[in-house]
Amino acid sequence: MSPSVPVAFLQLKKQPRRLLVAVAGIAMSTLGILCQMGFEDSLFRSATRLYQELDAEVVVISPQYQFMVLPAQFSERRLYQALAVPGVKSFSSVRLSVAPFKNPVTLLNRTVYVVGASGATPVFMNKDWERQRRRLQAPDDILFDSRSRPEFGPIEALSQAGRPVVTEIANQRVNIAGLFQMGASFSADGTVITTDEGFARLFPKRRPQLVDLGLIHLERGARAEEVVARLQAALTHDVVVMTHNELNAREQKYWRGTTPAGFIFKTILGICLVVGCVSVYQILSADIAENLKQYATLKAIGYRDGYFVRLTFEKAWLLTTVAYPVGFLLAACVYVSATRLTLVPLVMTSARVVGVYVIILTAAFAAGMISVNSLRRSDLSELF
Repeated sequence: MSPSVPVAFLQLKKQPRRLLVAVAGIAMSTLGILCQMGFEDSLFRSATRLYQELDAEVVVISPQYQFMVLPAQFSERRLYQALAVPGVKSFSSVRLSVAPFKNPVTLLNRTVYVVGASGATPVFMNKDWERQRRRLQAPDDILFDSRSRPEFGPIEALSQAGRPVVTEIANQRVNIAGLFQMGASFSADGTVITTDEGFARLFPKRRPQLVDLGLIHLERGARAEEVVARLQAALTHDVVVMTHNELNAREQKYWRGTTPAGFIFKTILGICLVVGCVSVYQILSADIAENLKQYATLKAIGYRDGYFVRLTFEKAWLLTTVAYPVGFLLAACVYVSATRLTLVPLVMTSARVVGVYVIILTAAFAAGMISVNSLRRSDLSELF
């Protein structure tokens, strides 16, 4: 340990109330940044969770497609045409929409996200989802997301009791034939999966030959980028072909750049950093002003400016190291509580924990540099 660390610690300890205020400020800054990053990551992960589970190397969408809640349809004929392109093995069709779901207990309606999946080829990479989907036989059978908002009713409890769960979607009788686990998101409070026949039954005014997503399955050894180029050349301009990863990136870009959520999260991040910097700057600048004569004495006997800069940095490091665990524990409590209340999982990753510590420490060092400038600009000879 550097011999200056005890000096830095003793100087901070000299004013307990001031130290407590600085620690509280940095802890609140840590709490705000961790929560902001957690909610932002949760928003974008939950918004694309369904798409992440799609079993396809290449996808086809309409040029008018905006995001998953506002898709646009194109003719399924384009998917049949894609079968003639080298490298394409098969395809699956996905239809998307929203409809009122009647709570089987309270009989109140709440909007649910409806996914219509067709074809004998796989639709979902999640093996449980795919196994459950293949169990759907009758047009009125659906799968219900057991991690949907509780306002949809105690669907999981009723299913586990062995009773057939019957309710209505879009004023059409449906039978909940199974459950799957995905979770609510900022774009959908609940999700159900049905067959293409079941989807047409729920939305009779929609033309059955129109689809929202085309999932292209490739032959073994085929490269997705090459097949995308061939499909773009072979199909007309009324569809857009991209890789699965590009679709996920497009969906996240919409939420980050188009919706107010992205701007709000960035604003919160900036405010939290300012709070942390101000807290560190106040205590360090006050400490320097209080010990200015002592520093003048040390400088007179040969101590250089680098020593005082290092001493200030060590104070900033001590403040951050003491305050960060407090903010981390508070953020962990928020993560757990928010996950239970919203059913949208917030995950505290190790990369985020380390990254936020580095951000807070860098901000503290920046505040330290600003505060030590007053010492370097002072004419210390006038203090004797």
